[in-house]
Amino acid sequence: MKHLIITTTLFALCSGSTLAQTVPATPLQPAATKPTTPAVKTLTVGDKAPGIELTNTYKGETPTSFESDHVYVVEFWATWCPPCRASMPHLTTLQAEYGDRATIIGISDEDVDTVDGFLKKSDDEGMTWDDKVQYTLTSDPDRSAHDDYMKAAGQNGIPTAFIVGKDAHIEWIGHPMTMDEPLEQVVNGTWDRGAFATAFKKEQEQEIAMRALMTDVRSAQTPAEVKAVVGKIDTVLAEDPSNLNLQMMKYDLLLNKANDQEGAADCGEALAKANWDSSGLLNAMSWNTISTEGASTRLVALATEWANQADALTDHSDASIIDTLARCYFVQGDVQLAIKTQKRAIKASDPESAKSLKDTLAEYEATLDKA
Repeated sequence: MKHLIITTTLFALCSGSTLAQTVPATPLQPAATKPTTPAVKTLTVGDKAPGIELTNTYKGETPTSFESDHVYVVEFWATWCPPCRASMPHLTTLQAEYGDRATIIGISDEDVDTVDGFLKKSDDEGMTWDDKVQYTLTSDPDRSAHDDYMKAAGQNGIPTAFIVGKDAHIEWIGHPMTMDEPLEQVVNGTWDRGAFATAFKKEQEQEIAMRALMTDVRSAQTPAEVKAVVGKIDTVLAEDPSNLNLQMMKYDLLLNKANDQEGAADCGEALAKANWDSSGLLNAMSWNTISTEGASTRLVALATEWANQADALTDHSDASIIDTLARCYFVQGDVQLAIKTQKRAIKASDPESAKSLKDTLAEYEATLDKA
């Protein structure tokens, strides 16, 4: 039976030939003369959109400049990226919806043969990607566009889309599957760039802080080092107390790495109380706790309380939660109640899960026989 374990460990313009048309490298805006020692490029919402050299065009027509009063979507993708492929039909729908009011440009950093081969392939319904994708599709093998957009904006994952507004400035950055509302507002002129820029900056700062925090978590080895990281988590939680992932991370660190079971119990009790209606979280906390070797009497009692609440929330019908509850009873030393509860878990389970549950039942019964 699988349990959720808390660990410290992230979305029809023109048809064209599937064969790439190699066109002269034409920036959408004149490229600035680079200094001998170029400064580190940065890009964020409100900045002027960089010029892009689009060498290989597979679908649609390559724009030669960012025209005024026209909206563009510059989207980065790859043939090997499942979320990118999942976004393509949606981008096609958006291109058809906005027609000549917006131009969507997909950019891969792969070579011609790779993209051509991809476009010739068919999906599960027998439709080729060449037919499915109906917006401008290009590639950027020298990664110049990637550097000017993705790297400069600190974006590490694809697909990522940049909406370029009617004044050729960046309006929005994010996953293409979440850009419907921003794109609509940019096109109709109601988008609040300033408000989004503020929110985007805050989000980027939080991401940077989280990456640094995760580095600290991975490097912390001694209980003292772990407690220092917990202190940093508390600082972040003071500004963002609703961050459930950080709350769970804190509990896990106290429980498993800081050698602070009383601190873990206090943290876990508060976290469970604040999420008393979440069966999944309570079950995860309970299993994580009861699986910790040498868990204190207080922690075991709390884990049992959490598992009982999760069991009640699910009308006593979730096999994985019942399995957790049985383990709590077993660790407490009530083997007979553990056996009775484990049998209930088996009855509530599907055939695939029943085998592992029966193995656990055999473990409990063997312990009872020895006693």
